[in-house]
Amino acid sequence: MNPRRYLAVVGDADAPLPPHLTGEALAATGLEINVAAPWLRIWHDPRMPVTVNADLAVLGHVAWDREAPEGPLQALADLLPAWGDWLAIGRDPDNCVWIQRSPLGHLPAYVMNIGNRVLISSDAELLLKAAGCTPAIDWSFVTTHLAFAHLQTAQTGLEGVTELMHGSLLHPATTETQELTWSPWAYTSSDREISTFDEAVSCLRGAIDRAVRGTLGSHRQPLLELSGGVDSSVLAASLARGTCGASAATLVTDRREGDERRYASAAAMASGMPLLEIPVPGAPDLDRPIGRRLARPGLPLLLSPADRSLADLARHEDFDAFVSGAGGDCVFASPISAAPAADVLIRFGLGRRAVKAIDDLARIHEASGWEVARMAWQQSRRGPLHPVWQRRTAFLKNAHDIPLPVHPWLDEPDGVLPGKRSQIRSILAALAHVDGYGRHEVAPSIYPFLSRPVVETALRIPSWLWIEGGIDRAVARRAFSGFLPTLVLERRTKGGLDGYGIAGIEAHRASLRIFLLEGHLARQGIVDRGEIDDVLARPISRTDRCYHGLFPLIDTEAWVRAWLGDP
Repeated sequence: MNPRRYLAVVGDADAPLPPHLTGEALAATGLEINVAAPWLRIWHDPRMPVTVNADLAVLGHVAWDREAPEGPLQALADLLPAWGDWLAIGRDPDNCVWIQRSPLGHLPAYVMNIGNRVLISSDAELLLKAAGCTPAIDWSFVTTHLAFAHLQTAQTGLEGVTELMHGSLLHPATTETQELTWSPWAYTSSDREISTFDEAVSCLRGAIDRAVRGTLGSHRQPLLELSGGVDSSVLAASLARGTCGASAATLVTDRREGDERRYASAAAMASGMPLLEIPVPGAPDLDRPIGRRLARPGLPLLLSPADRSLADLARHEDFDAFVSGAGGDCVFASPISAAPAADVLIRFGLGRRAVKAIDDLARIHEASGWEVARMAWQQSRRGPLHPVWQRRTAFLKNAHDIPLPVHPWLDEPDGVLPGKRSQIRSILAALAHVDGYGRHEVAPSIYPFLSRPVVETALRIPSWLWIEGGIDRAVARRAFSGFLPTLVLERRTKGGLDGYGIAGIEAHRASLRIFLLEGHLARQGIVDRGEIDDVLARPISRTDRCYHGLFPLIDTEAWVRAWLGDP
């Protein structure tokens, strides 16, 4: 059972709990009761840290960059300097209840208002059972989810259920509006900028080491997901300098693009870490039912075989946490456009700095300097290509009529540099993919790069320093250059799943046709059946990018069926 599973019930202290909230009814869940106060009851996995006093309860792991305050935590002000994966529930002097989720914390917090009570849980299915509610799909969420990929807001796919977002505060009795208490934009102002490459290297190395130590907490036998790319190899180097007995695992498919053992072995050997090789089946089961009910579509079915393999390994070897380099590309500002050169043009104008940034980008992308200069000049003179978020239209009906979602991070201050806008939007997209893994029923995942120390430091580093010397993620590479093998430091390629995904569609083409054309999304009029049929009717090749758009439809249809069954 998930060691971070919990349910909290707030309010109406004098009224008895309904039958579905009694200890006897919840005993089968494996959660233990912790009565924090007359106004608050908490059920949680015995392995989850929970601290309570008269007016404050803190669930999950709290980490500090400085020495933790002496004595018990009494108020929200005591917690705000902290980071980690925690949720706080408290009362102010007027007995008004508040709920706070840690900035960049990865402990889910789903919320429902039921009469005079507020229910909060890490598990959407548990939340609905505790509320005595029949699940109902919010179809407006489904259309938004498909049209605006990787943008996760407070809305979930279940009617009546919202999620408290990272770094947000909620007073559920008086408003449904979440108050943002932490914003990434606070770390992008010029007065907080790290101005030199050497200072950036030193600060980032320190932040990563603090994040690895802080996120591990009491875990003593973690498993690192090691691809041999720069990001996961940096984590291997940082873990090796710690005191825990970490091991590493690398996933291997039967296609060259999915076999990164050469790089993973080099990184593991350099860190002195044992490496386990996990074979992944030749084609994913894209028509396999989802066994778990989640608040939103979670783990892509394309990755489910690897997820099951990692879960089985953790059970067999008693690993107590998974360590992931997820988000590294985003946090370390891997350039996907000419934005770093545009930033230099905006900040310093035409001159030596701009020429250097253009040359660095041209070397990274193996492109013409004149072409990079043209794109950088255009980007420095106009607004973003996608003012809010890129809209996806493939296979969707009426995609242009779907309302733009709202997220507080997209409300940017004036004068934002294009590179910082791109970096923050990329981090936001990465945060949409940290939940919903089946292996979390065995052990939690830890994301050091998506933790507060690393993100805050990375946002203070100007985009042009990340491309120093014509090398992407240059600051991260230099920060750990003494601990990584040359093979990894000089690596410029990434593993891929294109062939693996094509094999999955080819193996299940007939069943996928029925699955999508006769599924819930088609019956709700959300997808274009003719367009889907056309793609599934023709041979699929690597040059045909249309098939990529099928995977979100498959994942979403499978998620709906987990709640509603087959149509």
